[in-house]
Amino acid sequence: MIRRNLALLTAMSSALLTFSALAADASPSATIKPSSAAPVASDAVTAATIIHAGLLIAVPGSPPLKDQTIVVRAGKVEAIRPGFLSAADIGEPVAAVIDLSRSAVLPGLIDAHVHLTIGWPPKLNQSDADAALVALENARKTLAAGFTTVRDVGAFSDAIFSVRDAINKGRFDGPRILAAGDIISVTNGHGHGDIAVPESGGFAGFHASGICDGPFECRKAVRTQIMHGADVIKIATTKGGNDPRLGAAPSEMMDDEIVAAVTTAHAAGRKVAAHAHSTAGIDAALAGGVDSIEHGGFLDKGSIALFKKSGAFLVPTMVVLNSLQAGYDRADPQTRAITRGFLDNMPNNIGAAYRAGVPIAFGTDAGITPHGKQALEFLWYRKIGMTPGDVLRTATTNAAKLLGLDAEIGTIEAGKRADIIATGANPLDDVATLQHVTFVMAAGRVVKDEE
Repeated sequence: MIRRNLALLTAMSSALLTFSALAADASPSATIKPSSAAPVASDAVTAATIIHAGLLIAVPGSPPLKDQTIVVRAGKVEAIRPGFLSAADIGEPVAAVIDLSRSAVLPGLIDAHVHLTIGWPPKLNQSDADAALVALENARKTLAAGFTTVRDVGAFSDAIFSVRDAINKGRFDGPRILAAGDIISVTNGHGHGDIAVPESGGFAGFHASGICDGPFECRKAVRTQIMHGADVIKIATTKGGNDPRLGAAPSEMMDDEIVAAVTTAHAAGRKVAAHAHSTAGIDAALAGGVDSIEHGGFLDKGSIALFKKSGAFLVPTMVVLNSLQAGYDRADPQTRAITRGFLDNMPNNIGAAYRAGVPIAFGTDAGITPHGKQALEFLWYRKIGMTPGDVLRTATTNAAKLLGLDAEIGTIEAGKRADIIATGANPLDDVATLQHVTFVMAAGRVVKDEE
């Protein structure tokens, strides 16, 4: 373990130095501004920043407000006041003013299902140093797209924890990260050897520390992820999307294994996300007490009843359907049948869950889909009948509640973290505008400004 940690630290040091050199050579037209890692003077920390918001969607689900001033101080929202106020109006001798008077301003977005250590197209057998560099690059793309918080639910390397810590400490630009580490999977299950990497012509697996058979091993596997630094636990109750049995596949994890993993995680204050495609895998995970189902394409009426009973969230990752559609013509007959099964069933099933009142949180499976293009997921939500307001809530208030961070993020309110983005048009009129985020503030620091 000591040798492994030393090797990882050495790899990380090399990766971070390389990344810093790459960043230094970046084009001056880059949209993400350099991170300020050095300590700042106390007067700078306490100075106010004023944002003039032409249209403010402070609490998705509540009516937007016109011509508002947001006061930001020390990384948090201090106040929201009507009108476009000056420094003198708020009792300050001087304050930076950000003019978003012609923009729609809303909370930073949240992607509850990413894989930052997986690039696009995915690469097999990458080192820890590669994983760190890939994760940092993907984190920058994600932040530039307006996603200020992400939940990483499965990494090819423990480097994700070092990347998380470096970003959360302000050493590099990226979203706030909650990381799961290795997927908890049974032998030969999803997370062990069946993760399809079609663009690379093969399969990839996660580290062995998440592999378990039987409840006692699954308890240990969960505790191992927590020891490594996991904020959340990810289990896999079905194989990946390459399983030709589709919705008819059985659960890979036994009930006692699921319960052991969930109760161990909950006892340690960690929520549990379950990768599950088939009906049996979805139902077993919900009955076992998980906090969210990832994908869930073959849920049925019984699954919906279990969702309603447990209060678990559904994280659909429907943008994966774009990749399936794109590769359909060149796919082999079995893959075409699998693709057809997802396209014919997943939109209808997710739509049924939405109409039944199952809480849906935004997630994209970025890594299996391109990083920085997460907003394409919103278009699928509109296709299945979501209202624009509900679409926006999936990536704000709903996702914040799923992550257990609703007291800190998901809305623009006094006392909350100043994660704020802007678009040139009102996303409540057209959610497609979320593909073109023009301004990003993360924890009170402007990291993108195309206004």
